Amino acid sequence: MKKRLTMSLVASALILGLGTMSLQAGAGMKDTVAQEEAQALQKNGVPGESAARATEEELQEKDLFLSKMDAPKFAQEARMDRMKRLQRIFRREAAFHQEKDLLKKTPKEVMEAIRLTGKAAQDIRMNKLKEAAKDLEIASKDFDKALKANPKLDLLPIAQAIQIKTFAGSTATIEKALKLADELIKKHATQDARDLLMPLRDEMDFTVQYLPMKTYPLVTKKAAELLKKGKAREALMVLSEGFGTLVAITDVVPIPLMLAQDMTMEAAKLAKEKKKEALKLLESAKNELKRAELLGYTQRHAPEYKALTDQINAIEKEIKGKNEPAKLYKELQNKFDTLFKKVRKDEKR
Repeated sequence: MKKRLTMSLVASALILGLGTMSLQAGAGMKDTVAQEEAQALQKNGVPGESAARATEEELQEKDLFLSKMDAPKFAQEARMDRMKRLQRIFRREAAFHQEKDLLKKTPKEVMEAIRLTGKAAQDIRMNKLKEAAKDLEIASKDFDKALKANPKLDLLPIAQAIQIKTFAGSTATIEKALKLADELIKKHATQDARDLLMPLRDEMDFTVQYLPMKTYPLVTKKAAELLKKGKAREALMVLSEGFGTLVAITDVVPIPLMLAQDMTMEAAKLAKEKKKEALKLLESAKNELKRAELLGYTQRHAPEYKALTDQINAIEKEIKGKNEPAKLYKELQNKFDTLFKKVRKDEKR
């Protein structure tokens, strides 16, 4: 299981209005693309010593590729159908996470205590030392109350967010990027290869921030003691170090996988009456699964992804023949559901 524990929560810049989770449709996705990719993509040529080593032909090829990867151009060329589909998927996923809201498991005393410690740090910065002392005193009592009720409390969720990282490039664009990056790495132009690979993320990240109850309450008490001794600067440093012990765990769900499922669900409704449209959707679904593979999301579940593609091929064959794919569609959705459960469990950062 791949996990990357970070020491601070990734703040989502997207707004949905679902509790503490956020998501913005339409323009928000455009903003996300611009913020995440524009700096890395809007470059020309290979900088520094890399340019000296690269041939003129390779430079021209990279310039052309980067111009095609321009983030605003992707946003402008994105089809409305895809945008609507993404919005529908994002809302569905956000609702799924809101329904299982992890924050409900955290005692209200702990939520109030962590709020007060943050306020205390701000009070110290503004030289409101009496208010800071009072905040820390109340926070300590709240932590003590929660631990007395349940001494086994450990990592408690205190915040959660959704962050969307979109990449609208085709399979051909991704393959081109991988090929060029491989060539650049062979020439030790590692930073230039990084510029090409950095935008290749098409995923929804669900991040939950956890408070370590075995250590954090002690930080609050120590800061309060220092403040009583008139050591405001040291108290602030202790609080800052305490904030650094918060743990963020992110679940990663590939957008191509979600798109593929949505397309097959729509195709299932069209199979008998609109065969051509159904077949087009199924072909697009297979393309999304291929994108997921090229973007590196399938390594842990390669057999499951292959099973999805094989099942879609079988459905296409059935539509062109007897046109009785209902059972096959049901099996396909079961395969999607099974894979999503594994992805949510295993794909963590």
